[in-house]
Amino acid sequence: MRMRRFVATLSAAVATTFGAVVVAPAPAQAATSWSLSGTAGDAYGVWAYGTWWWSGGRLYLQVNVKDTAADGYGARVGIIAYYNDGGTRGEVVHNSGGSGTTVTRQFNFAGNVTKITGGECAVNIGSACVGPSGRIY
Repeated sequence: MRMRRFVATLSAAVATTFGAVVVAPAPAQAATSWSLSGTAGDAYGVWAYGTWWWSGGRLYLQVNVKDTAADGYGARVGIIAYYNDGGTRGEVVHNSGGSGTTVTRQFNFAGNVTKITGGECAVNIGSACVGPSGRIY
């Protein structure tokens, strides 16, 4: 009788242990840093940088825009996400807080995103941010 109870208890423990391992969700990927400094998307007076990571089948992007020059211009970064179905999505982060300030935003993109590029620019309110871009993801 003791042997049956031991085997039943052991079987239940093994089933519970392996069941928990199978059901546990995969952890999110560790964040990867990026910066537009030194890329074609780099511009004087602006520093765009951040992190990206995958979680739940989506790509998350943190964008920080720092105004690095006391020149009377705001700091802005324009980003474009490209998808494998040919679609694109654009976002802009603007910092008008003055030299030394940073604005942070977070975005998430569908799992079929293939790359993300960005371009920094120093602008007046209402000006467009158009120019070369550097690779973010």
